[in-house]
Amino acid sequence: MQTLKLCVLVGFCVFLVSCNDNVMYSDYKNFDDGWFKNDTLMFDIQAPDTIKPYDLFFVTRVNQDYEFNNLYLIANISFPNGKQIGDTLEYEMAQSDGKLMGKGFGSVKESKLWYKSNVVFTEKGNYTIEVKHAMRKFGKVEALDTLQGIMDFGIHLETIEPTEN
Repeated sequence: MQTLKLCVLVGFCVFLVSCNDNVMYSDYKNFDDGWFKNDTLMFDIQAPDTIKPYDLFFVTRVNQDYEFNNLYLIANISFPNGKQIGDTLEYEMAQSDGKLMGKGFGSVKESKLWYKSNVVFTEKGNYTIEVKHAMRKFGKVEALDTLQGIMDFGIHLETIEPTEN
């Protein structure tokens, strides 16, 4: 019964996100047994336009098994011509008292995290975004074998709404 409720909640969240007119591209990866340190998530985006700017977001859905205040990611974007840009990113996921941040009911929270803003896909073709987690226990050098509590990780490419002057 608990699994059914969780599936309905995740489905509802996906439905809400898919209703956003600004979302040009959306893709999610699901985790049944956690995010393993060697799992590199890959998202392929076909350049929608070579002139318009877009915003890129990561979207996470976490539950009470997520035991950290932050989320560290290593993200790389590969351009059609082979150029690559890498980033090490940190996102705040919980308040100082441990309460998870984000939107949602009960123990599942969804967070929309800025990745890149005002991105212009100047080259026609396929852009690949690779993401892996870089989480470790305090005082440890090695990444966690498995990051628990992340249920879904996704990416959104959104059009930028013009601002009124």
